[in-house]
Amino acid sequence: MMRLILSLFLLVFAPSTAQAHERSRSNSVWIETETGVTGQIFLDARQATLFLSLSEVGTSLEAVYQQRLIDGLRVSRGPSACTLNSPPMVHLRADGRLEGRGNWECPEAGPLEIDVQVFSPLSANHVHFIRLQTEDGVQERILARGQTTADFSNDGHAGPAGWTGFLVLGFEHILGGPDHVAFVLGLMLIVTGWKRLTMVTLGFTLGHSVTLALAVLGWVSPPGAAIESLIGFSILFIAAEAAFSKPSEFRQAGWGGAGVLLALAALSALVGGLLAWPVWLGLIILTVFYYNWLGQGGRVELAAPLLSGGFGLVHGVGFAGILLEIDIAEGQLLPSLFSFNVGVELGQIAIVVTVLALLAGLRLFAPERALYWGRSMMIAALAGVGTFWFIGRAFGA
Repeated sequence: MMRLILSLFLLVFAPSTAQAHERSRSNSVWIETETGVTGQIFLDARQATLFLSLSEVGTSLEAVYQQRLIDGLRVSRGPSACTLNSPPMVHLRADGRLEGRGNWECPEAGPLEIDVQVFSPLSANHVHFIRLQTEDGVQERILARGQTTADFSNDGHAGPAGWTGFLVLGFEHILGGPDHVAFVLGLMLIVTGWKRLTMVTLGFTLGHSVTLALAVLGWVSPPGAAIESLIGFSILFIAAEAAFSKPSEFRQAGWGGAGVLLALAALSALVGGLLAWPVWLGLIILTVFYYNWLGQGGRVELAAPLLSGGFGLVHGVGFAGILLEIDIAEGQLLPSLFSFNVGVELGQIAIVVTVLALLAGLRLFAPERALYWGRSMMIAALAGVGTFWFIGRAFGA
């Protein structure tokens, strides 16, 4: 069991390059002037590649992004619309983000309203953080869940208003993150009964609460690519555990999985994958010892809370990503962090309760064989998406 603890610790803290957790999000900075407003709009270039499908073959990524900015940005001040002086200048930054810069002239004074419909093809859950600098100070808004217009007609906080706003943000964040939802569903496949399920969810809560706090406070910041990939691995790992039941199957899964990971690590070294070798080593150690431990009679109910807590350390950095984009006032950091974490927990509870209620209803009407095949299909689906997210993110796809 000590090897299991050390492996999970290695997965989270071995990477040393600091970078924010990567999700489908973007941000912009706007500066109000006497004649209008200037804007800088940033987006990760890998996300922007999805725009290529909207343009003719051969069009450059910069040109596609420029056109999206022209078509998707609308600025008004007071009762009148502002006019874009010239096509936005777009360039690829050294940090891998596309930056678009434009100037808008506004004929009248008054409060600004900025409509951002640039990023809708990326994801239904895309989040855009928008900051406006005026002579009176700084205001910020979050555009998400289909909301595309930032209204600066009144003073606004950097993000959600008060503790209730951060609680709602946390609740919606876990429900809107399919990878986190998939992991919670996976946990429900390996344990049964309220007591065991409570222990597993508490382990996950403890794990992600620790790294959520550490990441938001700036004390740890593992590379975003590693975190994204490891979240996918956690789903695959749990799905694989749910698929097996015999000791021989667990042992074969341990050695077979380690062999596959070793091959992926070698491929990563050859083609330049995004995971460092200590991460691959941690995955191999974890896979070999955990599945062989299960194959030797290890009890899932004892290991599951520890496993969920260890993977919770990884997911916690993922939860922190959205808070790292918000300029939270220093005095409000801890209350906002607490409220956001409570929202995440409520979202997690909502997932568990909803699934249990659905299962209870299915057991009343569905035959046992249908439930068996339904569980098998769920395991296959989780294994599939876990593999896709793990390998795809590990190699920068």
